[in-house]
Amino acid sequence: MSNTSKHGIDIEAILTDLYNSEINASISWVWNGGFDAFLGEPPHIEGLAFPTIVGAVAWLRDRASEIYPVSDFARKYGPTR
Repeated sequence: MSNTSKHGIDIEAILTDLYNSEINASISWVWNGGFDAFLGEPPHIEGLAFPTIVGAVAWLRDRASEIYPVSDFARKYGPTR
């Protein structure tokens, strides 16, 4: 069974790879719908009101690749992957 969402991203793999690269990130579920995502500790950057978890995780993937360009994570998910 594949963990890839119908939108083409593997949410579990991205979150695991963020963790393995020691990149702090969090996602919160907003009570009235949507998700907020935060990158860094304390948060350096935040993305607010994503309508889906896929959108929040994709945002984390893209921002982490930009902010940490020499990380193993960016080598795997960055624009030159």
